[in-house]
Amino acid sequence: MKLIYSNDHRDHAGAKEMRYDQMIPMSESPERMDMIMTALAEAGFSDAVAPNAHGLEVAHQVHDPAFVSFLERCYPLWEAEFGPGGFATAYTFGMRGMDQQPNPSVHSMLSCYTFDVCVPFVQGTWQAIRSAKDVALTGVDLIHQGERSVFSLCRPPGHHASRDMAGGYCYLNNAAIAAQAHLNTGAKRVAILDIDYHHGNGTQSIFYDRSDVLFASLHCRPEDEYPFLMGYAREVGKGPGRGYNVNLPMPRGTDYGVWGPALAIALARIHSYAPDVLVVSLGVDSFAGDPVGGFELQSPDFVAIGQAIAQAGLPTHFVMEGGYAMEALGTNVANVISGYSKI
Repeated sequence: MKLIYSNDHRDHAGAKEMRYDQMIPMSESPERMDMIMTALAEAGFSDAVAPNAHGLEVAHQVHDPAFVSFLERCYPLWEAEFGPGGFATAYTFGMRGMDQQPNPSVHSMLSCYTFDVCVPFVQGTWQAIRSAKDVALTGVDLIHQGERSVFSLCRPPGHHASRDMAGGYCYLNNAAIAAQAHLNTGAKRVAILDIDYHHGNGTQSIFYDRSDVLFASLHCRPEDEYPFLMGYAREVGKGPGRGYNVNLPMPRGTDYGVWGPALAIALARIHSYAPDVLVVSLGVDSFAGDPVGGFELQSPDFVAIGQAIAQAGLPTHFVMEGGYAMEALGTNVANVISGYSKI
């Protein structure tokens, strides 16, 4: 399996995040990619290719262009006001439904275009965002050229980013951009399977009223876990998209004995949908030792996950999302890819 990877994410580092009652170093760090790439190489996956540069056209199809522009301009505007160093984050958050529009102030834009304090901006953030988008789109190119499966190692992740809001470590929605690009290159239907511990609220909202993308998510229920406001089973899509959104929420403490059958339900729905391409939002923060998780999956379970996904028999585009248990992160990701490749 070809791996698409770039080191251009490395300078997106050094900021802090608010974790309930503490300000702590970001769990979403460059070292995550080191752990993953090392484990993949040790598992025999070393066919890594650099991404090709792509424009912003597909990003503008799934995101508000003004939001994309904000992501690019945020840190330079912050730096012009406060000087070099430090990191930018919102001081207030706008209330949707009040028809607010961002003014030229960076504080106004941060308030309007972010929904939590887990998307700080430093000097290297835009380069990392742009690179992750290119990593995702290069995976689309390779599938279109005949590859049966590819792995886009995107950092930062993307599934919490909606059309015009960043949050939860996510800025642009890499999986959504990939899905749209697959449609642009000839796919009639695309399915997105999100197996991250947290609900992919951004991906859901982007495709909620569309029937050309099926979104299926396994995650911790919103009563227990971030993002707390979305991810209920009753959210099934609206208008033309009704019936094309599948949420499978589970309580904290869920192990593979419950999680595995939920995956089977999601894959059955995907089989019925008959997509041309499957995009997998690959989060492994469902691991029992993950510091921002609450499920009880064990490392061998990720082999079984990969095998189950492979049995769908679809061209498959893996896109990296979450996973923060550093001692097991690489192993868990490599186990999914190894399990997939055994079928």
